[in-house]
Amino acid sequence: MSDCEKTNYIGKSVQRVDVHEKATGKAKYFEDYQVQYRDLLHVKVLRSPHAHAKIVSIDVSAAEALPGVATVVKGSDPDLPWSDIAYGSSYYGNPARHEVIWAGQAVVAVAAETIEIAEQALELVKVVYEELPYVTDQHIAMRPDAPEVISPELGFAAGYMGFQPEGPNVAGCYKMNLGDVDKAFAEADVIVEGEYQANKKSTSQIECNGCIAEYQPDGVVKLISNGMGVHGVLKKHLLTMYPQLTASTLRIIQPVTGGSFGNRLFPTIEPLAVLMTLRTKRPCSYVLSRKEMFTSSPSNWPVFTKLKLGAKKDGAIIAEDFYLVEDAGAQIRGYYDGRLSASGLMCVYNIPNVRCDSYAVRTNTMPCAPYRGLGVPESEWAMENLLDELAEKLNMDPLELRLKNIIKNGECNAYGEKVTSIAIGKCLEAVAKSIELDEPCQQDDGPWRYGKGIAAGGKQNTPLGRAEADCLIHSDGSVEILVSCDEQGMGAQSALRQMAATELQIDIDRVKMTRSDTAVTPYDNFGASSRTTYTTGNAVVIACQDAIDQLKEAAGREVGLAKKQVTIKNGKAYFVGSNIESIDIKDLFKPFDFFTQQTWGLLQGTPVRGRGVFCPAPAVPWFGPGHEDGRTPRMWNWYQYSAFGAEVAVNIETGQIKLLKLVSTADTGNPINPKLVEGQIDGGVIMALGFSTLDYHMYENGKMINANMSDYRLPTVLETPLQKNFMRAILPDPLPDGPFNAKGCAESMMIPIGPAIAAAVYQAIGVRPKEMPMTAERLLKLIKDKEANDAK
Repeated sequence: MSDCEKTNYIGKSVQRVDVHEKATGKAKYFEDYQVQYRDLLHVKVLRSPHAHAKIVSIDVSAAEALPGVATVVKGSDPDLPWSDIAYGSSYYGNPARHEVIWAGQAVVAVAAETIEIAEQALELVKVVYEELPYVTDQHIAMRPDAPEVISPELGFAAGYMGFQPEGPNVAGCYKMNLGDVDKAFAEADVIVEGEYQANKKSTSQIECNGCIAEYQPDGVVKLISNGMGVHGVLKKHLLTMYPQLTASTLRIIQPVTGGSFGNRLFPTIEPLAVLMTLRTKRPCSYVLSRKEMFTSSPSNWPVFTKLKLGAKKDGAIIAEDFYLVEDAGAQIRGYYDGRLSASGLMCVYNIPNVRCDSYAVRTNTMPCAPYRGLGVPESEWAMENLLDELAEKLNMDPLELRLKNIIKNGECNAYGEKVTSIAIGKCLEAVAKSIELDEPCQQDDGPWRYGKGIAAGGKQNTPLGRAEADCLIHSDGSVEILVSCDEQGMGAQSALRQMAATELQIDIDRVKMTRSDTAVTPYDNFGASSRTTYTTGNAVVIACQDAIDQLKEAAGREVGLAKKQVTIKNGKAYFVGSNIESIDIKDLFKPFDFFTQQTWGLLQGTPVRGRGVFCPAPAVPWFGPGHEDGRTPRMWNWYQYSAFGAEVAVNIETGQIKLLKLVSTADTGNPINPKLVEGQIDGGVIMALGFSTLDYHMYENGKMINANMSDYRLPTVLETPLQKNFMRAILPDPLPDGPFNAKGCAESMMIPIGPAIAAAVYQAIGVRPKEMPMTAERLLKLIKDKEANDAK
């Protein structure tokens, strides 16, 4: 085996760098840091019981007088930076000033010596409300005569395309036109259309959101938080909100974190903790309860889609027309306009005539934030379901229909973007073969009916963001990679370590990772949109190349050669055109001697520091002059794809779905670590099984009524098939500009699960679910309705 082969870790399932500390319980999560503080204050929050109300008065005098209470915060307090918040998603955690706009919004916050004292203080707070009309249904909220979700005096802002005059709650819109849709439908041989709904849900990660803010003697505020984006999210927002803080007086550290899925992409708790510690000059801990995670931290946005497709007899889809509404919740300064979800209806299939009419609407429910998939699983729920109807109407195999219409590598999608990496065809063929889609299920005489189904999914990746990395090569030949990317359990550190070892051609055990401390590690936006492997990975590769370049120059100077004559690998510098064959890298670092004049060159104790900065090419605006059709050659960066196959049993007496066999395939680009990718596949499938068949918010009188782990249903081992019937495969198409041709994959896993199960349900019992999740109650109603219609 050559030296290069020995140090090529790409495509190898190298053990995770954090496996030992997590397996032994030594990994430090945010709450593990609380024991370090003797004078820690605990923050608790009084929340609105009403979906919409004016705050007539607040009396906190009794709470402030309670022994052990350090400070009380109201929305009207002058030092609360309510008006300086950049946009609505940062508004979640701060107490309301004059009006509450969802049940669960913060009203008063208390910091006290113990949790019990803080809770007792909240019971002493007296709030008088004047209830106002509210709306929790997005369809009602869209009406011109709907109750106003947010009073205009709150100063809410519109999405990219501005306000729409037809309704008080419409936050923004996005419209796109390609070709002549009306003419194409007139020429279509077959037309299908339908309406589909995907409901509101929570990410439900195991670790609740929490942070500790500490005021240090030198005036520095140190924040330990499991929030996302120590630089690009937390520090950016906190410096905007608290002008008394500067870049040098705010330090943010992210410990090991237990999941996010988009829930922590905006600072929901950190601003309040920082305010408390600025007031008291004492460390403050703020942790959301499980109920607060449901009612007071971001959810996804529900999506309603009305979709129409037109096709020729041979299965070529020639027209697509859709109306889509995102429910953004109680947004104030939001940027939602339907465009994010709508992208899912334009990234898999090559349809020459497309019309998009999408909106975002406000409701008096928990404000939304990006949730794993960015609205795409919700919109492609409509597309994949309707494709199955189209296939049936054409008397065509559903796999054949999809393969005929998918975008090919090098073709343009409806936006006008050239797609440079797509392996969805291979993914579809693999899942269809694995579940033997052509073989009908055998039925029995009991209440269970059996069916199979497949579906495809595609997800955009944001072109926004910047990642930086430092590569430190120490005088002992070891390497340290400094990054600020989020590590939420996906194994990013391990993949980045593999990239560094491969680029430097050294043993991976010599590479150490240092992560997410704003006093030490360089800038990174955040770990969302499956961007870490691509964006941070490219920055790491560039940093390693910069370090190598510096070593070449130092080594060449050592023996009198140009750096082009030097190669760095295996911890050595190799030379061409010299009688000296090689030098150990560590020998390039000269020892320090007090009596010896120091010269230019490398010094022991001072590492070579390679610097890497990577920014994706910017998006091209899709609005304004020249873009009246809403199209652009670059709206997104690249796309990830996945396909799913399911074999299920449905109980016609209860509506219960039993998952018998699941197959998931992923186009990840060139996989850096296949085992990590398989973990992403498994996690994504299990999560999607939940929101496809079980979990969603239930409301009564404006309040969420299932905000606990007993009533909010999530998948367990009882809802998943045996391991031998749970299969996955990686079918990559290399991404040209990805690090080692890799791209992200985590979100695309979620997309095809729901529609594939829906197709299997239809094959089993002859009814097509139109609402997700497909709960037993909903399926049983469909079964009963079908029986009643058949009896007529």
